[in-house]
Amino acid sequence: MHESTSETKDPVCGMTVDPATALHTERDGKTFYFCSEGCQQKFLALPAGAKPEGKAGCCCD
Repeated sequence: MHESTSETKDPVCGMTVDPATALHTERDGKTFYFCSEGCQQKFLALPAGAKPEGKAGCCCD
C-alpha cells in the first residue's frame, strides 16, 4: 500500500502545514489551514473575500 502525506500552506504566513493536524476554518466553501491560532485569528479578522499576504517568516503566535 502506498502512503502519501498531504500538505498545504497557511494562507497568512505561507508556512507548510499538515491538514490532518492543523487548525482550520471554512470560508466561501473552502477550507483554510493554519500553523497557529495567531494566524487563524489574523485570517478571521480579514473581511470576507480579502486575501491574506501569505508571507513566509511572519511571527506566528
